[in-house]
Amino acid sequence: MHYTLPKRRVPVVLWPLDGPSSEGQVFLDLDPARRQHQTILERLNETSRFLPVAVGPEGSIQLFAKARLARVTAGPSVLQSDVFDRGFRPWREEEADVWLSDGSSVSGSVWIPLERPTERISDFMNRSGWEFIVILTGSGVQLVNAGQVVRMGLTESAGAPLGSPGSRIGDGPDWSLLTTDPRGLPMTPSFPA
Repeated sequence: MHYTLPKRRVPVVLWPLDGPSSEGQVFLDLDPARRQHQTILERLNETSRFLPVAVGPEGSIQLFAKARLARVTAGPSVLQSDVFDRGFRPWREEEADVWLSDGSSVSGSVWIPLERPTERISDFMNRSGWEFIVILTGSGVQLVNAGQVVRMGLTESAGAPLGSPGSRIGDGPDWSLLTTDPRGLPMTPSFPA
């Protein structure tokens, strides 16, 4: 006996690393027993390597390699609860500018489901691997492939400015304050012209 879950189609835009974006519909599981339907984020983060997508007016099926997708956005009529589910787990949002390996960038709030209360965004990104993460932008929800993120600019700082006196990183020591070398001999600083 072959058992299949009923599916529903949800419109998305796929942004591959190489080539133009593609519009289509992903298939999400309907699970009446759980009374909680699958989200686009859950579909993207399944262990399967390829994402089946219905493309074009005839709905022909194409398989997209998830590792080669930079990001996925939902169609304008899709509810946020169909994109991702916050659930009852603790979470927070961190403002960030995110640059991807295809040269594009996304700015917004990175949604971080917390494993522990002290979790930093670097902890979250390190455990995300090749999963898709949620970035909330002014124009909607972006599902970004964490494996394609090359850099993140955060609003948090390291505390003291990096060039401040006493910091370990900066312009280097003030040589004009030195009068003797480690052997006690008089020292005259010389600087290249």
